[in-house]
Amino acid sequence: MVKTAPWLKDLRGTVKRTYGPGWVLEERSGCFKIQRRETGNAREGKRPTITTKIRFAPSSSTEVLVLVGELKRKIADLGMGLYAAHSLISGAAEDQNSGCTNWPEVVKRYEASRVGTGQVKAATYDREERRRIERTVELIKAKGRDAANDGPGVMRNYTKQHLADLKLGGVGRKRALLDVSRFLRFAVTKCGAEQSWLPADGDDLQELIGLAETRKEDKVPVKPEQLFGLIDSLYEKPELRLAVTLVGLFGLRPAELKAMRVEGGKLKIGNVKRNRATARTPKPDRIAYPLEIPELAGTAGQALAQLSSGLVKLPVGILNAQDFKTCGHTFRQYLDRHTYWAALVKANPGLSPYSLRHGYAYRGALAGIPLRQLAASMGHDVRTHMKHYGQWTDEAGLDAAFGAANAKLTASLTSRQQQMQQTDGNPD
Repeated sequence: MVKTAPWLKDLRGTVKRTYGPGWVLEERSGCFKIQRRETGNAREGKRPTITTKIRFAPSSSTEVLVLVGELKRKIADLGMGLYAAHSLISGAAEDQNSGCTNWPEVVKRYEASRVGTGQVKAATYDREERRRIERTVELIKAKGRDAANDGPGVMRNYTKQHLADLKLGGVGRKRALLDVSRFLRFAVTKCGAEQSWLPADGDDLQELIGLAETRKEDKVPVKPEQLFGLIDSLYEKPELRLAVTLVGLFGLRPAELKAMRVEGGKLKIGNVKRNRATARTPKPDRIAYPLEIPELAGTAGQALAQLSSGLVKLPVGILNAQDFKTCGHTFRQYLDRHTYWAALVKANPGLSPYSLRHGYAYRGALAGIPLRQLAASMGHDVRTHMKHYGQWTDEAGLDAAFGAANAKLTASLTSRQQQMQQTDGNPD
């Protein structure tokens, strides 16, 4: 039996007194090997084990104590295992001279994680996230009485300095704070920054985002007569007329003008919605079905023929758009410069390019298309359809719907009465 060296025995005792039982210190290849033995499971299964780069010698005792303390904190605070905690510590983004977090290195790793894994496109990161992350690091490094010294403090200062003009509960405010939150959590869980930099969450985060002061109004759809007038007004602008026709008659998202093709006489649409879930399991292409209006009978088929043959092309700005979001913005710009559209918007507050898609949903509901089929053609599920596309109505629509329903009921009742009268007059 090999006798334990006195210095190792003392070190093990110090670790046990300081950090509790379950830490096993041994030698492997001239370095310290550390095992973590779970309480009550001393002899069952394989113990989590790491091999450090710390030389197995009495002079390394302090370094081992510091490492075990760090391991315990990471395991407890971040809920990770021994191996993951050690990988985080050994791969921490630290400044060689000060030993503090190397924030420029964290920023570099964060961008590589976001763009390199396909979570966001490089252009999207440059346009939306880069400046937010730069501002966050500026707040972390800030000095003075009001400087933040933890993650929630950084988020409070970010809100105060950069989001004061944004609407409470608005999308812009929420996206900015979620980007800041994601970066701070990445710094702690992937780059070894102190746990104090973990972001605000739960009620604290919601308080910073705020609650919308007024109920968000339902989107206003383009009515059939308005769609006819708009398409008709674009007679001398065939490229934009084609784009508006496709969005209006097929219920497309404006961004989908960059993700469509004609195949087998049908309009197939690729996926333009990018998030963590769709990056892993992208949705298959869908078929978008047209909803004609009486004044433009046959226009949908004509638009498909133009698109397929190339005889009429989409506007240059849409064709050359770098990404889906830019495509949507460009479509809006084309419409905003069109006199007829500007007049429609002025006369109908709330009207937007997306109202063309809402108009498609409105016409589909009036036509009695089953909700599941209508949602499938538009590229979302039934719940999304009901939340965003199935709530709008007006007095004219109610009058038309209930008028048609009552006419059917009256006709049915009249028919039954006539049948009964005929039966009563039958000599049999």
